[in-house]
Amino acid sequence: MESGSGAALETGELLNRMARSEFVLLGELHDNPIHHQVRGSLIRAAGSRPAVVFEQFQASSGPIPLPGADQAREAWLDANGFDRTGWRWPLHQPVVEAAIANARSLWGSGISRDQLRAVVRGGDAAAPEDLRRLMEGAPLTAPARAAIDSDLVAGHCGQLPESMIPGMRSAQVVRDASMTRALLSAADGGAAWLIAGNGHVRADVAVPRLLTVAAPGKRLLVVGLLERRKDGSLPDRTEQGRYDLVIITPAAERADPCASMRRPPGG
Repeated sequence: MESGSGAALETGELLNRMARSEFVLLGELHDNPIHHQVRGSLIRAAGSRPAVVFEQFQASSGPIPLPGADQAREAWLDANGFDRTGWRWPLHQPVVEAAIANARSLWGSGISRDQLRAVVRGGDAAAPEDLRRLMEGAPLTAPARAAIDSDLVAGHCGQLPESMIPGMRSAQVVRDASMTRALLSAADGGAAWLIAGNGHVRADVAVPRLLTVAAPGKRLLVVGLLERRKDGSLPDRTEQGRYDLVIITPAAERADPCASMRRPPGG
């Protein structure tokens, strides 16, 4: 693994830095099984028992109840708003099982589809009040807006209509705010870790930006999980620099997600 400056770190030093942090944000590429295995291993190796917040579970006013001894895992996931189809369960099973076994408590941060639709249509003003206050406390700079917009366009294979970009940006930020809210609640009694996509943990535009304002003075560690390129080379320094530390893994096997959206020559 490497620091944002490019210096290599041993696993022991990573664990030490995590132990010294009140908030630890662990990114992922959702479809890379190695990323879930790595983060599950880190949770199991943690010297203390952090609370763990998941992007993938629905937000609630308190911790997620642990599954009962006679409760099927799938039923427990469904009851707590984990979309098994959308998240391609059991891809996340290694990190979920590690949190069940080792976390002080489990928390969700997912926003309902109805709330997200309202934000896409109405922008930041349509966000739930407590999330809107977090967003207003750390407004996006022009470079941050541009970075999010660029990622949104790339993530939609260049096919996202320009008129939809502001609303989609607001939806991204309200998700970040919900994760921040959950981390603040989960941190009562000890460290809190976040399990989320790399886009939500990058230090320049996402949860860290909100968290440093909402919890000033708290120690924060941001870890991105990235992939080697097809030719085996490392991600570029710009991408690595979005995180305090990066863990670089082989790339997952995946089809080109944009192939079906490209027009044939002359089309």
